[in-house]
Amino acid sequence: MAKSTSLHIVWLRNDLRSFDNASLYHACKNAAENDNSAVVAIYIATASTWQQHNMALIKQDFIRRRVKQMQRELAQQGIPLLALEADTYQDCEGIFATIARAGMVALYGQTEYELREQQRDKKITEQLQGVGVDVTWYDRLCVMPPGSILTQSGDTYKVFTPFKRNWLARLQEQGVHCYPRVKSTSEFATDDLIEQLGLPAMATGDDSSADWPVAEQQVLDNMRSFCQQHVDDYQKTRDVPAEKGTSGLSAYLACGVVSAQQCVNRLQMEAGQVLEQEKSGASVWLSELVWRDFYKHILVAYPDLIKHKPFQTDTANIKWRNSKKLFNAWCDGKTGYPLVDAAMRQLNQTGWMHNRLRMITASFLVKDLQIDWRWGEQYFMSTLIDGEFAANNGGWQWAASTGTDAAPYFRIFNPVTQSERFDPQGEFIRHFMPELAHLNNKEIHWPHKKATPGSYWPAIVDHSEARKITLALFTEVKKSDE
Repeated sequence: MAKSTSLHIVWLRNDLRSFDNASLYHACKNAAENDNSAVVAIYIATASTWQQHNMALIKQDFIRRRVKQMQRELAQQGIPLLALEADTYQDCEGIFATIARAGMVALYGQTEYELREQQRDKKITEQLQGVGVDVTWYDRLCVMPPGSILTQSGDTYKVFTPFKRNWLARLQEQGVHCYPRVKSTSEFATDDLIEQLGLPAMATGDDSSADWPVAEQQVLDNMRSFCQQHVDDYQKTRDVPAEKGTSGLSAYLACGVVSAQQCVNRLQMEAGQVLEQEKSGASVWLSELVWRDFYKHILVAYPDLIKHKPFQTDTANIKWRNSKKLFNAWCDGKTGYPLVDAAMRQLNQTGWMHNRLRMITASFLVKDLQIDWRWGEQYFMSTLIDGEFAANNGGWQWAASTGTDAAPYFRIFNPVTQSERFDPQGEFIRHFMPELAHLNNKEIHWPHKKATPGSYWPAIVDHSEARKITLALFTEVKKSDE
């Protein structure tokens, strides 16, 4: 590789897209303004660090497949993508030292908010700036970046509703900017580039995520289709697990195949004034995107969350039951509560779980089994294709009443009435629990009233009794705190 070429390196992480990619856009713009400059994208897979972060194997495979696909897509735009394999974040330093010697003049990347990622980026920044490389980070993970939505006293909002009100006002004021897709004008020979640099090529995955398409255009088409044809019904169908009532974009948002900015932009284009109607499907879906921002803002403002500490600090003193036997029954979908078991089967079999079911299964683990929410948080991360720390942690702390809520620790979902309400015909249960398919629509929610011996395992806990125990656990902590 000719050293005379000035390399503008784009470090892809959770922004695996060519549309609305600030790093790619600015790299191509700057390279075009300088003679003999070229844009090269890189992705570094770090298997051991992923394992330490409990990243699901299906998500790891999904990322690898997406990177390989993005290689093909960027090649058509004249931009080579080096897919590299490292072990841990520490190995990235050596990789960038090698690329710096090969002629790197600038590095572009998207900010990440988690602690280890922040430490990694700080080290890389100092390392590269020390040898004269310009480093620029773009804060694009949120529609409204952390620090942009604050209370009058300049603090981060701890409650969602006023945060959302401020967020929507900001959206109306400034709108959302999306970057166009770019094309590199430089001619740059990429043959055997990885071999010339002496860097390890990224390994292939196990194809466990094969059911999830990874072509960017297909994802954008799906997003557009949802906003045009299905978002109107979102308010009615989003809580019904037997229906395809959600956008199906969570895995793509988690890896940045599509950005939240693109979703908001498309929603504004398609929904128009309907977006301003509080109970419309469009406004409810927009609210979900606001929740996504909210939990990231909370994570940045309270970095102790990344250390698995509860937001409500007094709840750290709760004496959880933490029965491994009960936890394993929950993981395996053998609690004796049909909707809980069907939901856990969906997770274990597909790597994804419907959002309403995430709330129900999380509430059951914490409030019915008195098991530390962090056990469930970790299990979800280790199985979900769309697992990302801020949203997963925020959801679990919400369910456990240890999070940003005002303090509704008495909010305890009844798994049977939730089943009757959100799967009234038992369609979802029958799909994942065929052994209960013979029961009628009433019996299927609680087969124990008329159980056929051997057809279903007994309930591992009595909900009404479990509820009393959980309330006592929280009451004891709240009293001692006072």
